[in-house]
Amino acid sequence: MSIQYWRIRDRYYRLIGSRCAECGAEFFPPLYRCRKCGSESIKDKEMPRTGKIMTYTHLHEPLPGFEAQAPLYLAVVKLDNGAKVLTQIVDSPDEAVKTGARVRATIRRALVDGDSGQIVYGFKFVVVN
Repeated sequence: MSIQYWRIRDRYYRLIGSRCAECGAEFFPPLYRCRKCGSESIKDKEMPRTGKIMTYTHLHEPLPGFEAQAPLYLAVVKLDNGAKVLTQIVDSPDEAVKTGARVRATIRRALVDGDSGQIVYGFKFVVVN
């Protein structure tokens, strides 16, 4: 398991993005230069844990390492602050996963390192009523 992961684990567990001190734009994942105004005056900002599904796909043949989770939903979620997140939708009935559905962040197991057996957790989203 990479030591780098442990140094930045708060970014995975707390959904940390960026906020431009010049224009107020917020982004996820974090960046070093504002996409809106070009400023380098960027600060870490915890993102809202709720939003809505903008678009999604239902994968029956997932990427390597996610075979045990098949089939799975991947979605672009627009957070309540306007930032967009590519994420997995979990623990939601098929009929609930649709464009415009409200979602909230949750922490779930992302993978298990084969060599060490170490479990890595990360954020995913679940549909809320």
